[in-house]
Amino acid sequence: MAKPRFLLLFFPFFLAALPTAAQPFGRPLTPEEVACEERQLNRLVHRFSSGVGIITVGNAFLWRADPDRTSYQGLAAFGRLEKNLGERVHEESQIAFDLFLRDDQDFLSPQRALLPQATLVRRDAASNLRPATVPLPYLNVVFELAPEVADPTTPLQPIQITNRQAAREGQSDRAGRGLAIDDLLSVCHHELTPFDLRVFSILARTVRASECLLEPFGCQAFIAGHKSVIFRSEEPLSYRINLFSYFSSCDDEGHCSYGEADTALLFHLQVNAAGQLTIGDVQALPWCTGGPVEDQIRCTQFLSPLLGIYVLPPIRPGGERQGEPEFQRGAFLNVVSLSSEFNILQDNVNWADLLRDTAWNQGFEWAAAPANACTAEP
Repeated sequence: MAKPRFLLLFFPFFLAALPTAAQPFGRPLTPEEVACEERQLNRLVHRFSSGVGIITVGNAFLWRADPDRTSYQGLAAFGRLEKNLGERVHEESQIAFDLFLRDDQDFLSPQRALLPQATLVRRDAASNLRPATVPLPYLNVVFELAPEVADPTTPLQPIQITNRQAAREGQSDRAGRGLAIDDLLSVCHHELTPFDLRVFSILARTVRASECLLEPFGCQAFIAGHKSVIFRSEEPLSYRINLFSYFSSCDDEGHCSYGEADTALLFHLQVNAAGQLTIGDVQALPWCTGGPVEDQIRCTQFLSPLLGIYVLPPIRPGGERQGEPEFQRGAFLNVVSLSSEFNILQDNVNWADLLRDTAWNQGFEWAAAPANACTAEP
C-alpha cells in the first residue's frame, strides 16, 4: 500500500521560511559525512556488548552526544518482548550510560607514551538500580579496548558497568590502543543539535526488536542480542539506525564463534510550528549487494534478520507492562529475509500519538516564525 508522503515533501519549504540562525534542525550533511560517521559508529559498536549476566539479550543503543568531541550516550534495555498466549507483551529494565573517549589521557607512567582512554559511566537517575548484594541476573554493559576484537562478548581489555549499587560497578575506565587503531578519537562532522539529541533519546526508548515478534513465525532456533547505533542522515529531520543482531556460541569442545550483521533503518520525521514531533515513517533499507563488509553502508547486511521491529510508546522501565493497546498504536516492520513474502519494510509512525502521554514532546521554539507557517499537523 502506498504511504502518504506529501507532508514530508512539503516540509523543506516550511523550513526554508525560517531564519537560518533560528532553525534547530541543522544543515544538510554530505553523503561523505554520513558515510564517515556510519563506518565509525559501526566500528565503535562492534566493541560493545550488553546483557543479563552472561546472556546477551535485549536492545541496546549508542549515539554521539557532543558535536565536537567523541562523547556518547547509550541505553541498554532488557526484559520481555514477546507473545504470551497470543497477545504481545513488553516490559523491561534499563541501564543508561555515558561513554567518553579521549586521546592522550593516560598519565599513569611517565616512562610510557600517552595512550587513549575510555571512561564508561552509569547514569543512575535514568537506570533501574539493584542492591549491591543481588546475585545474577543483573544488567551489565561492556566495552572492549583491545587492539583487535574477535568476540566482544569475551573481552580481553574490558571496561564494564552493571546496575548493581556496588563499589566500582557504576564507573570504569581504562587506557587502550584499540581506540586509535579503529580511528575512534575524532568526529566526522560537527552538525549535531539539541533537537538531534532529543530525537536520539526518543528513538532509543521507542524502537524495539525481537525474533519473538516476527510474523507469522515467532521465535526461531535462537534469540540474538541487539545493539544499535543512531545517527543523522543527510537531510534534516531524517535519522538512521543500524540495528546489529549478534550471537556467540561454543561447541562441546570449547570452540567458540561470534557473528553480527545489521538491519539498516531510515526514519523521516515531521514537526509542527512549535517543533513537536507529529508524524513520520520508518523503513528498512534495501539489502546490500556484496563487497567488503566495511563498504556495506546505507544497506541491510543481514540476509535473514528474522525480526519483528516495533516503534512503541515509551515505557516506564522497571514497573510498567505494555500489551496489545500499546502495540496497536505502534509502527511495525516485519524483516524476515531478502525475498520473503512476509516482509513489511515500511510503515508510518504517529509520533504525536506515541508521545501523547509523556513530557518528551514539548517541542522547540524558534524566533520569528511566520504567522502563517504550515503546522504540518497530521
